[in-house]
Amino acid sequence: MDKLTASERLKIYTRYIGQKVLLINAEEMIQEQMGILSGIKDSGIQVTINNYNRWIPLYDDFELYHIKLLLKPLSKLSETIKQKANSLPIQNFITQYYVQLGFDMPVFIEPGHPANCKYVEELGLATYCTENEMMQV
Repeated sequence: MDKLTASERLKIYTRYIGQKVLLINAEEMIQEQMGILSGIKDSGIQVTINNYNRWIPLYDDFELYHIKLLLKPLSKLSETIKQKANSLPIQNFITQYYVQLGFDMPVFIEPGHPANCKYVEELGLATYCTENEMMQV
């Protein structure tokens, strides 16, 4: 599969506003900072780090930072979470509920797109490491 365009990555990130993200300097490949994905605009994402909002531009052919969402695999779903999801008034809310809780869900970009039905982690936009695991590296 070809690399995702900036607009395709933004479409995926839009679902995960409020989740933790890790910024890795693309040139030096070192962990820069951890923050909260707090906004999206047509050319980048906003990450809140220590109460400071920072805009990170996204480009199709150049990366300033590798941006990794800190998500949980679906294998970590507990029975309590599943029961709560199944009690939601509309079945379509289940996926949104799981995303809100920080679980990695299959993406849909557009009909026929090769990234459809792949998890965010599979696309290289997320990691299943916890914040504590990141700090130990």
